Amino acid sequence: MAFVNKYWTVLHVGCVVLWVRLSLRLTSLPVILRQLHHRSAARDRDDAAMKAVVGYVDRWLQLFPYNKRGNCFPRSLVLYRLARQLGYPVVFHCGIRKEASTLDGHAWLTMGPHTFYEPRSQWRYFTVTFSYPPVR
Repeated sequence: MAFVNKYWTVLHVGCVVLWVRLSLRLTSLPVILRQLHHRSAARDRDDAAMKAVVGYVDRWLQLFPYNKRGNCFPRSLVLYRLARQLGYPVVFHCGIRKEASTLDGHAWLTMGPHTFYEPRSQWRYFTVTFSYPPVR
């Protein structure tokens, strides 16, 4: 049964990745976030399941990258939905920073004062421009 659950989870994660990528082409970020947030669940957190889900999301995005600059935006949106489904009260953030004569962007999640499964610490160099749900 664990074998079936694992591959069901892999398929589910792939479908969420596909849904997010298609939605980003068709509608606005606030609409997508409201839809993702609406599917949140109140349940006991499962750290082992969350760690596996993060690995599956990263693998899907490695196989099918979002763009040449990185996968942080769809990764954060997909993890927002899946983490909330697993009972984690995460917050989605977008930020910018100036690099020479251009602006660079980044997206990440936090839970409380800590980042949530963020692979590197580059988020520290970005000024938050948008958070969802809005931080009070």
